[in-house]
Amino acid sequence: FQGDDDAYMCIREDQIVHIQPSRLTGRSHPIMDSKDSLEDMAWRLADGVMQCSFRRNITLPGVKNRFDLNASYYIFLAGGAADDGRIHKHSKQPLITYGKYNVTGSPKNIGGSHSLLILKVHGALMFVAWMTTVSIGVLIARFFKPVWPKPLFGDAAWFQVHRGLMLTTSAFTFIAFLLPFIYRRGWNWHAGYHPFLGCTVMILAVLQLLLAAFRPPSHDPRRQMFNWTHWSVGTAARIIAVAAIFLGMDLPGLDLPGPWKTYAMIGFVAWHVGTEIVLEIHAYQLSRKVEILDDDRIQILQSCTVAEAEGHAFKKMVLAIYVCGNLTFLTMFLSAINHL
Repeated sequence: FQGDDDAYMCIREDQIVHIQPSRLTGRSHPIMDSKDSLEDMAWRLADGVMQCSFRRNITLPGVKNRFDLNASYYIFLAGGAADDGRIHKHSKQPLITYGKYNVTGSPKNIGGSHSLLILKVHGALMFVAWMTTVSIGVLIARFFKPVWPKPLFGDAAWFQVHRGLMLTTSAFTFIAFLLPFIYRRGWNWHAGYHPFLGCTVMILAVLQLLLAAFRPPSHDPRRQMFNWTHWSVGTAARIIAVAAIFLGMDLPGLDLPGPWKTYAMIGFVAWHVGTEIVLEIHAYQLSRKVEILDDDRIQILQSCTVAEAEGHAFKKMVLAIYVCGNLTFLTMFLSAINHL
């Protein structure tokens, strides 16, 4: 956010544009300064576009609050509404140059972004964690226990994959959780419900880790209670995380462009829920198929083996298709963040 900055504003009032030097101090309203330091002021309104230009000396020894232009600075470009010559808060995050720029040098394309890198990383990590790693981890634990039961480094392969994905989710969430606080140097009261939902997700993620650390053995009487608690906390965290993502996409710090982001997020949710429904139906049909097998013991054994093999192959195929779709949605959002 701005603070102690040298600003030059073009303010439209009816069909006239006022060019006004000012200074910015934090989040307070700009303090207007005298126009005496500006020369050759000109402006133009055409096709909904406002243009203004002016000249000023590189140094202004007798003028306070004006920066010397023989140094390099970050350049902010912000736009917003104005009423009766008084400006309002900019409607989106200002366009900020990637680096400091010497305005007295020759013109060149230096590039800039409407979102700071620290906020981009926050958004990217949350998308990876709560769209991809946690979603795949949930499917693995729910449907792939019989598919990958063989031990891997001391535990069943499905469990190792599930645990690795969930630990990755928690790590990414923790890192992403800290970044806005580092950027804002505290709480952001202008971000609506998003930070509250984010804190809730962080608390639930930590709670999941604690629950997993004290997971009782398979035959322990408390295991069923653990399973339901683990599922409930995890499901709540995923739902709240998706809600936080929906809200976060429209915040000024990220503000992904266009309505496509909402449709894409809805598409992702439908993709995941649809995959779970397909796997649930398949699991039910497989259990029914085993139940109605012939009573002959050898026939049952052979049929069960064939049914399980077919079921495992189907699940692997569904998982592969799901992962491809999931990564497609993720790539869309990460690409949009990168182009901010």
